[in-house]
Parts: sequence; C-alpha cells; structure tokens
Amino acid sequence: MRLKVLVENTSVSPEYKAKHGICFYIETGAHKMLFDLGPNELFLRNAEKMGVDIAAVDTVVISHGHNDHGGALPLFLEKNHTAKVYVQERAFDKHYTKVLGFYANVGIDATLKHHPQVVLTKDRAVMDDGLVLFSGVEAKELCSVSNRALYTKRGGRIFPDDFSHEQNLVITEGDKRILIAGCSHAGIINIKREAEHIIDGKLTHVIGGLHLYNPVTKKQESDVLVQAIAGRLTGDDTSYYTCHCTGQKAFGILKEGLSDRMCYLATGAVLEL
Repeated sequence: MRLKVLVENTSVSPEYKAKHGICFYIETGAHKMLFDLGPNELFLRNAEKMGVDIAAVDTVVISHGHNDHGGALPLFLEKNHTAKVYVQERAFDKHYTKVLGFYANVGIDATLKHHPQVVLTKDRAVMDDGLVLFSGVEAKELCSVSNRALYTKRGGRIFPDDFSHEQNLVITEGDKRILIAGCSHAGIINIKREAEHIIDGKLTHVIGGLHLYNPVTKKQESDVLVQAIAGRLTGDDTSYYTCHCTGQKAFGILKEGLSDRMCYLATGAVLEL
C-alpha cells in the first residue's frame, strides 16, 4: 500500500502548501482512493504536484461531517464523475463548534447527501475484499475533552455531538492490517479495539489524527490524558502515523512513549507499507 498526504496542517517542504485538515491518497492492489478531502481546493493543487490523477480515483471515504475533512467534496465531484463516495448517513446533519457562547457551523454541504455518487453508510460497510468501514463506536474511554465544544443538530434541536457520524477504514492487504481514522473523536483506544474485533486480529498500522488539540482555543489535552493514551498504545507492536488534530505537544509525549513506532505525517509525505 502507498499513501500520499495531500492535505495536512504542516508540510514537509515549502513546495507544498498546508491547511488544517486531512486528505490522504491511498493506492492498494485494487483501488485508488482518497480518505477525506480537506476543506478547500488544496488537495487538487497538491495532487498535481505529487502525480495523483484525481479523475482516476475510484473510491472516496469521508471520515465525518466536519468541513476540514469533507468541505472540498463539491470540488471533487466537479473533477471526478465515477468514484463512489462513502459518507456516514449522519455526516450530513448540521455540525457546530461553540465559540464564545455562539454556535459556529463546521459541517459539510448537506445538498450533496443524495448526489448519485454518494453512498450513505450505517454502522458497518464492506466496501470490497479487504476494505471495511465502521462507525458507531460505543466505548468512550480516554476521549478528548475538547469534544465537549462540538455539537450536532437533529430534529431542530442542538445536542452535544456523539460522533455517530464518524467512520473509520480498515484495509487488509497481504500481511498488513491498517486502520485509517480522521480525527478519532471516539477515542483511538476505543476505535482500535473495535477495528481489531472486526478483523479478529491485531492491527499492524494505525494512521490518522487523534484529536488531542483544539484548533479553535489552541489548547492541548492534558499531559495526564496523553500519557495515559501512550501507555495503552505501548502494549503491542502496532506502528502509528499521526497528524492533523493530534497537536505537536501531544505528539512529543506519544513519541517519547512509543519511540520509532510513532511518526508524524505532513503534507507532501509518502508512506510505503
């Protein structure tokens, strides 16, 4: 499997512009995929620089209903008219973050919910041999405190977000079993446990953001929480590649605990597994 980072908060060099968000281009033996799209046209510009043909993409996964992960969906659909776009059915609900007492919209374009290329998913979807999507992670152990600033609107009322719209991807190819997450709002410990239950085995790699930093308030999760997560992740041989909402301070703590099993992915990076 090959993964190219088209959008992330930071960059490997000035050649690539960076933006708060995620877009991964993934090549497997059978697919050319995008996991998330980022908030704007940046994924298109960096795709061109990295030799990625957006028109040739056959599969897109939107991890959850926040703009920094799916805001560029209209732009993708303008460039690609054949790919299936897998979106959890609740991702098109209204989503907000609360700032200074006001609810700011952070959702994605709900008018695209019934676009012919969009495939609405529920708790689990087998996309193909070796590709499984899952959501509905119920356990809430060691979750980010900054989740409390995020809300969703249903039936005309605003509620604290339960992140039922967040889905994760497991890729099984050869001897590799890879979990790819967007922000891990449901908590990476819980998501990883659910993924391993689904595949009935241990993951070899985990890739994605861990939501240990609030980009609005610029606040990091407590060292106690991050150290507790690091302690739980040291108990196996899984390799971790994180980015985006993990935050640099949290990454440093995780890196200290997991050493060379914890790496950072920035815009322009290429990962071969």
